[in-house]
Amino acid sequence: MGAGTDRDLAPTTGDWAVQVSALQANLHATRALLWIETPADVAAVVLELVHALGGEVVAARTAGGDALPVDVSFGEGEPSLPTALAGGVAHLLLARYLPGTVRDAHRALELAERSSRLAEDAAIDSLTGLANRRMLGRVLGRLSLDNTVIMIDLDHFKAVNDTLGHAEGDRVLRALGKTLAACARATDRVGRYGGEEFVVVLSSTEPDDFLNRLRATWAKARPHPVTFSAGVASAAPDPDRALEAADRAMYRAKRDGRDQWQWAALDDYV
Repeated sequence: MGAGTDRDLAPTTGDWAVQVSALQANLHATRALLWIETPADVAAVVLELVHALGGEVVAARTAGGDALPVDVSFGEGEPSLPTALAGGVAHLLLARYLPGTVRDAHRALELAERSSRLAEDAAIDSLTGLANRRMLGRVLGRLSLDNTVIMIDLDHFKAVNDTLGHAEGDRVLRALGKTLAACARATDRVGRYGGEEFVVVLSSTEPDDFLNRLRATWAKARPHPVTFSAGVASAAPDPDRALEAADRAMYRAKRDGRDQWQWAALDDYV
């Protein structure tokens, strides 16, 4: 008996019902593949289809002669194969519908991973590996009242580029990016706003501990003796103007001698 031909299932009323049910299950699986994000999602979709067609999934190392040579693990655990009684309806349905669905599943997973990479690339600053200005904009647009915004700017950074070259300037920026990431907590958000400016969004209103830790760590990690100035603004007075207030406070720190940080005043939010 050949697998996968229309003659394998005689056109009786019962067989047509089985085939219609199988087609519906296959259509459901195909639609579900449009929404997958991870290999685990794909494996779950295909497993559901195998069960809907009357089969089971077993580890490839224990599979018998009834198993189809189609790995449905998608890298989640050890290789696994669909199986059903050879010559039975379920085995014929699996042979007919599953290989094509598995091919579609691999393609869906490839596209999902590509989309994820593109989305990540669009949100990451390529030099420092931190969030870029676009991603920071999303974070700043969702500030809560207990957040604190810090604007950080390297002091006399232009002199580094002018005297040592842009390669060394990039080295300084990369080092600060790593230092900021190391000093931040899991609930904080750190990104490069542009040039030598960085933004930190703390999940609490206690920035002095963070900035003291950053200053001490940066003094050891910096490739050149470059300091930073910072402006600190609580989101509580006005979340929509917290970044602007932090920026104004940072420029006051610059004006008053650099290598320091200052808190935003209420007038900075206007």
